[in-house]
Amino acid sequence: MSEKHVVVIGAGIAGLSAASYLLRNGYRVTIVEQHTAPGGLCTSWNRNGYTIDYCVHWLMGSKAGTAMHSIWEELGAFNNKDGSRVPIVHFDEFSTIGLSDGSSICLYSDLEALKKELLRVGPEDKKEIEKLCITLKQLGALTNNVRSSHVSFTEYLANGCSLVGQMIAMMRQLIPMGTYVQRFKNPSIREMLLAEIPSDWSLIAFTMGLAQQHVKAAGYTIGGSLNMAMNIARVVEQLGGIFRYGTAVKTIRIRESSATGVVLSDDTEIDADFVISAADGHQTLYSMLEGKFIPRKFQKAFTDYPLFPSTIHIALGMDRNCSDIPHGFTPYFPDPIQLADGTIVDRCLVNAYHYDPTLAPEGKTLLTVLINTWEGLFWSRMANERPHEYTTEKKRIAEEVIGRLEHILGNFSQHVEMIDVSTPHSVIRYTGNWQGSFEGFAPTNVTLKTRLPKIIPNLHNFAMIGQWTAPGGGLPTAAKDGRDIAKHMCKSDGKVWTAVLR
Repeated sequence: MSEKHVVVIGAGIAGLSAASYLLRNGYRVTIVEQHTAPGGLCTSWNRNGYTIDYCVHWLMGSKAGTAMHSIWEELGAFNNKDGSRVPIVHFDEFSTIGLSDGSSICLYSDLEALKKELLRVGPEDKKEIEKLCITLKQLGALTNNVRSSHVSFTEYLANGCSLVGQMIAMMRQLIPMGTYVQRFKNPSIREMLLAEIPSDWSLIAFTMGLAQQHVKAAGYTIGGSLNMAMNIARVVEQLGGIFRYGTAVKTIRIRESSATGVVLSDDTEIDADFVISAADGHQTLYSMLEGKFIPRKFQKAFTDYPLFPSTIHIALGMDRNCSDIPHGFTPYFPDPIQLADGTIVDRCLVNAYHYDPTLAPEGKTLLTVLINTWEGLFWSRMANERPHEYTTEKKRIAEEVIGRLEHILGNFSQHVEMIDVSTPHSVIRYTGNWQGSFEGFAPTNVTLKTRLPKIIPNLHNFAMIGQWTAPGGGLPTAAKDGRDIAKHMCKSDGKVWTAVLR
């Protein structure tokens, strides 16, 4: 029997993962990607000597021995082209949040330091602060479980009892942030908790990343996001995977309720025994499948579920070492910036990459500023219909942000030597992500309890994977999705599954 040929749509992390595991299990794989490089939104680009990074600020699974780390290792994510290992950086300070009264709160990685900081701000909330730190310790233990089959029965039972408590802690994280903050009396702590997380999102959006820091299980990968994606793609190529870059899929070809291949934008066709879409979920269901196979759960999701935002992403090349600036901070703007789409911005996320020398010339620093907006389609309309206005608005926003940072940091604007601005239109243009959302459906109490189908009823030889099938999104989810669908196919085809490179 000849090898089955699988077409994977999309060379983001989910698509790359699926291709990698399928290839090592004897499938032939063609990956079709509309962009000219792998990674999807896990990407970077070059401007005037700087490498502008878009995605990874911390990566779950950076700690050796954890389950997610083993998947990254299987995929080759931490092995550079020159044979070196990707260095991982862990921070003493996870984030610094600026407040409206001019003060700030530092979210330390160390739980004792974090507790001390929060008690400094709100001693009246001692009980809730201690509960929060206990929860962070439990969540860190849950995601830090070592993947091993060499444990005794006693250890297994002990781990099981511990996991029960950890899972209870996890379920408690589904509470909306707006409800959770009411447990605190101190207004500064309330403001801090809602500074980056919308009130209808679940608490886990705040706690999960922070909980990884004290166990050093979610560090930053030196070299940036595209470097990691390229590492994974290189393994796919070595295994015999065929990439078709710069090629968009127009439709998924269906015959007798089975996917039999894809039709490309130039009307050429690629035959397949199985098709996996790791592309945008809305585009897959409503365009590639022409709206003919939309499960009720997806109909509800695309109608009712809130999305992760898109971003105005401002990259600044600084002609000095910026190690005096916190690596990740959210300043408060007393004088808000109003975007052309109507969004009022009184905060943004600033990343100072002084810890990654690969992103800037020697002695210089890359800074990125992220401004959230849920008006992604506005930016595409403006770019397509009023291009001059679009260019002018990008310039204006950059100038206003630089001005605000000059006021907060001082000694800033005169050191800016490179400016690059991307918008939700950029996201839609390069990845097709619906409304420019960078991670699909937002993590709320409702969405996180929903299992969206990866196998579509009444449609054979087809599957969907990636962030649109897993509310909450994220790179680990994408990587695991690719692994899981390959394992599912092996089971269906009677193959003995392996994750080992052959």
